[in-house]
Amino acid sequence: MDKNSVIGLVLIGLIMIVWMQFMAPENKPVQERMTADVTGVEETSEKSDTGSPAVAVSAVPENFGEFSAAAEGEEKLLTIDNELFTAVLSSRGATLKSMMLKKHLNGNRERFDLIKNSDSGALSLFFQTSDGKNIDTRDLYFEPSDTQKTVSLTGEESYTVTYRLDVAPERSITIVYTFTGDVYGINYDVQFTGFDGVLPGNEYQLEWDGGLLYSEKNIDDELQHSWASAYMGGSLLKLDASDPSKEYREEQSGVAGWIAVRSKYFVASLIPSSPTDGVYLKGSGKPGEKFEDYTAALKFTLPQNEKTHSESLVLFVGPVDYNVLHSLDVKLEKIMDFGWDWLTRPFAEYIILPIFDLLSKLTSNYGLIIIIFALLIKLVTYPLTMASTKSMKKMSALQPMMKELQEKYKDNPAKLQSELGRIYKEAGVNPLGGCLPVVLQMPLLFAMFYVFRSSIQLRQHGFLWAKDLSVPDSILDLGFSIPLYGDHIALFPILMGGAVYLQQKITPTAQSNDQMKAMMYIFPVMMLLFFNNLPAGLGLYYLMFNVFSIAQTFYINKTSSADDLPKISLEKQGQKPQKKKKGGKK
Repeated sequence: MDKNSVIGLVLIGLIMIVWMQFMAPENKPVQERMTADVTGVEETSEKSDTGSPAVAVSAVPENFGEFSAAAEGEEKLLTIDNELFTAVLSSRGATLKSMMLKKHLNGNRERFDLIKNSDSGALSLFFQTSDGKNIDTRDLYFEPSDTQKTVSLTGEESYTVTYRLDVAPERSITIVYTFTGDVYGINYDVQFTGFDGVLPGNEYQLEWDGGLLYSEKNIDDELQHSWASAYMGGSLLKLDASDPSKEYREEQSGVAGWIAVRSKYFVASLIPSSPTDGVYLKGSGKPGEKFEDYTAALKFTLPQNEKTHSESLVLFVGPVDYNVLHSLDVKLEKIMDFGWDWLTRPFAEYIILPIFDLLSKLTSNYGLIIIIFALLIKLVTYPLTMASTKSMKKMSALQPMMKELQEKYKDNPAKLQSELGRIYKEAGVNPLGGCLPVVLQMPLLFAMFYVFRSSIQLRQHGFLWAKDLSVPDSILDLGFSIPLYGDHIALFPILMGGAVYLQQKITPTAQSNDQMKAMMYIFPVMMLLFFNNLPAGLGLYYLMFNVFSIAQTFYINKTSSADDLPKISLEKQGQKPQKKKKGGKK
């Protein structure tokens, strides 16, 4: 790797760092919306020996106005077990209280609950009544249509349960869930009867409250990948509560394709089937704990003079898996961060992920998939590498002549540049020939960084000594942290640093000054420091990429002959012959 290549790589890296730090959209501090009037309201929850809530009673039901009668009751739980998850519904609020996925475990390799607010549930309808009461349906008791406690589904089997809340004669709220045996999506239908002209502004919201429970051991990494978002007008609206001392809010009117809250590897989303009136996003830190609490809501209008109003949605609670999200056909995969939409995202979506999917059909070992992928990339970029190496070999052969010209025309820069340009042209070399291939490959390499950092496919898949390719392959925990390095020693980055050094050592260079000699040691160390805290899969990819680059460079060097080098000398340029004639003996 010559000086131009190193400079190009470092500059692009700096651009990426600046973009990540300073170009992210600024979140807006919250301006609190209306909240439920819960002054004097207390809730008690007793648990049976099995851990299930028994009876929860609101202490002051009159705070709910005409809904007071529904504020008292007995909670009834229903467990839905299909091939992908085990969900628990509650008649108190007709809400989702628990969601445990079967194919994905937490960092301790145990099943875990994604619902943070397991006491109150995650889903609710939120609206204001004509007498000024703010209603959250999680405070109200619905009547379920089924008395079963557990339902099991497989394949295309489906099950529907209806929750009904009678408020007054000819006035009711009905919520219907429909589950299928082999999909994550849950059909969610809500119906208001007799509420036309009753609610101020004829507005109500359907919201997901509480974010998602974290699953990984590295909580700081989870925090960086947690946010709330909405898809509106073909673009992503994102709210990240990055400062735990603040609250953030984003509220916009218009049609939304979906709203969602996510952690690093999991997402909960509400997908409407009809136009919405807007979205509401709120986020804040949790006092005393590392957790970002998010609320995401869809806004709807109850049309006047419409006795019965219905909305149909899909509730998705599952993995941040590109193929799964893409199959919903609502652009929910846009919640995945692949970097620049105009540059690295196309590489991720149309090159990296499809190749990974193809290779996964041949082997389930993602370590081997990464190695094969690195080999394929090297084969594809071989013409660029060949041209780059030959260009640098030619530049190296021209060094003596260039030094002589620099000495001769040290007082005439214009003449020096003219002569150098002529030599480059006659030799058929490009001074940037070594840098250009590296620059052309950078979008793909950056896309790899984003995919490997966030891909759930690598999660909890091991290879060699790495137990999990989605986290650093630590072979020794130090017990203390070293600045710029971390609190552990990962092996893949060490091997990669050695490979980078060897690759530079055998690559022809157009420069042999002290700066380039120093870079041969500095650059591998920089890569070691940078990759020590990145996923092992990314370290494995770059290690194998450099190993294949070394083999490729050895082959090019071995197969290159003297005929490939430029046949140019100063004598042939008409430079030295004139001096010989003047200084020769007569």
